[in-house]
Amino acid sequence: MSSAEVPSVGDLLAERYRLEEHVGGANGHRQLWRGVDVLLHRSVAVVLRSPGGEDAAPTMTAAVAASRAHVDSMVDVYDAVDEGRFAYVVREWVNGSSLRGVLERQTLSSAHAIELVASVADAVAALHEGGVTHADLHPGTILLSEDDRVMVTEPRNEPGNTPVEDVRALGATLYACLTGTWPRVVAAENTGLPDAATDEWGRVLDAGTVVAGLTPRISQLTADLLDHTQAPPSAAELAVELRRLAETGGAEAVSVQPAATSMLGSINLARFKADTPPAGMKRLAVIAAVIAAVIFGGVVTSALVFGDGDDPADAADQVTGADTGTDATEDDTEVAAPTEVELDADAIRVVDPPDGDRDQGEGVEAVIDGNASTGWSTNTYYNDPGFGNLKPGMGILIDLGEAREVASVRVQMTSAGATVGLLSGDEDPGDSSEGDQAIVDDFAVLAEPVTDADTNIELQAGGEAARYVVVWITELPESNGGFKITVSDINVFVR
Repeated sequence: MSSAEVPSVGDLLAERYRLEEHVGGANGHRQLWRGVDVLLHRSVAVVLRSPGGEDAAPTMTAAVAASRAHVDSMVDVYDAVDEGRFAYVVREWVNGSSLRGVLERQTLSSAHAIELVASVADAVAALHEGGVTHADLHPGTILLSEDDRVMVTEPRNEPGNTPVEDVRALGATLYACLTGTWPRVVAAENTGLPDAATDEWGRVLDAGTVVAGLTPRISQLTADLLDHTQAPPSAAELAVELRRLAETGGAEAVSVQPAATSMLGSINLARFKADTPPAGMKRLAVIAAVIAAVIFGGVVTSALVFGDGDDPADAADQVTGADTGTDATEDDTEVAAPTEVELDADAIRVVDPPDGDRDQGEGVEAVIDGNASTGWSTNTYYNDPGFGNLKPGMGILIDLGEAREVASVRVQMTSAGATVGLLSGDEDPGDSSEGDQAIVDDFAVLAEPVTDADTNIELQAGGEAARYVVVWITELPESNGGFKITVSDINVFVR
């Protein structure tokens, strides 16, 4: 691109990040793109900010802090580049829904709300420890991923924002989880939720007044966090306190001061150590259930614009493919994503062309169990990474049940260095030596092989229709003096 050009589809940034689709921010100085890291063969989110230079300095500083956060509830930031005319942050592409998308349809129980906000507080605490603030916390910038994680998008780190304001925003997010509304005593752009109810003097109603059955402790804590006359705890302290409340159901006092009228005043800050790292994010199976209950017939890819991202009101239309007739804006940052195919053990098998034995099919079902600690392994081969020059390769055949438009296949392996591609066909010639050889001879190439593959790659199939897909391995990485690979997970995505 010349210095005068605006980034467009197909452009290659930093000689490795190819822009695939503009997702949001058409009229602002922030743009979100879905891209592909052509070196590691994985989908990424590319968040562009213009101009770069001095104006982008807070963005670059925040990206560095987020990349060092090492907290499960913070999105992984891979790269940050300032080219002067614009700067961009490259982060993981998250499949799931924003918290806003969930709260637009239903609120969370107090227990689930507390655990979720505790996870968000972990990420915020890590940012504060790194010397930056988030400055844009609200339900539109908190993601609930397909693999049951609560994830906070990268921070804005706006000048003038303070850690105290971030903690207030955590309190407002807790209030929103409980009530489905946003308390305007905490400023935030584009939350997408209705304003919280107020009394005749304009004061936000306590959550316990709005939500039946909410314990006084939880209601009081939420109110105190929103009270600008009280100094809140740090984000790390709040995370610990929320988990204490989660353990007791919010029914027990947290200190020996039962007469305290302020929940914050009853927190015994002496028990918190400044050098204690944020607790690891607890996987919330219930969040996955909530997402499944509220997303209509598919998966929404939450690709949020840096600093201004939240899912659009027409997300359901985008999932079902309806034409909304509107262009993407900074607020319209949810896009329809390919849907993952649910597979069972009967739908997969090992493809092992003749080499004198067919004894490597055991345990292949582990590649679809969602557990990266289990997997399917080849035997160890010697003398040559190409399966000892005994056969053209090995693979795992996946039956999609019917012809589907395959978008991509994600493959996770325990070692880097393999050569992996995709084959496809319309018929399974049979689980036999002859049938497996027929697959080698007759199946079409669905995705070109990737040499020296990373441990986690996403092979792009481009929407080609196929019923049978084969993850096809032709070269193995070194292992204990020989050559071997273990495939731990395979995920197939269709349009």
